[in-house]
Amino acid sequence: MKKLLSIIIIGLLLSVNAYSMTQNQMFIIQQTLNVDQGKVTKQMHTDFWKDVPNKDDVVEFMETTGLMAKISRDGMQYQMELWKSALISYQNKQVFKSDDYLKVREVMNDFIYRVSKNIPDANERLQVTNQMRTSMINSDNLLKSAAARTAMQSVQGPIIELSEERITQVINNIEKSFSRIDKLLSIEWKD
Repeated sequence: MKKLLSIIIIGLLLSVNAYSMTQNQMFIIQQTLNVDQGKVTKQMHTDFWKDVPNKDDVVEFMETTGLMAKISRDGMQYQMELWKSALISYQNKQVFKSDDYLKVREVMNDFIYRVSKNIPDANERLQVTNQMRTSMINSDNLLKSAAARTAMQSVQGPIIELSEERITQVINNIEKSFSRIDKLLSIEWKD
């Protein structure tokens, strides 16, 4: 599931290439979000921010070039709420979708829809919308499988074994990724 989570987030990052950050910034974000061996160091933070042209206008950066970083964080929020709902679904043996999950799912769907409309190439636009559909199907499959306490079959093929411990571990890893990405996206380094 860790690999699937990474694929979804990186797929979102790469598919919205109209708002591209530098190659160095993308590499740093990938390192920061890596579920298994993610990290963020002071040097990575310095290297990420040195490519920001106007540090006095961080809001503009996040709304344009840095949109990729925002997408990463929003994608993590989506995953966090999904897995929290999966844990409750597992515990209650019935599908549960929290209000937070439904809200962030709607935000993600709306965002992808708006961004995809601005992609001039029809094939690229279709690719983005198909990735989003796949992600939503996988999300629904995760919640159903958690409620049934069975392994989840992802659209891409892999079967993911589910247990309360595994779901909790994924949530903990996402929380650690959140902490790292927040640290990276803060203009000032904090130990």
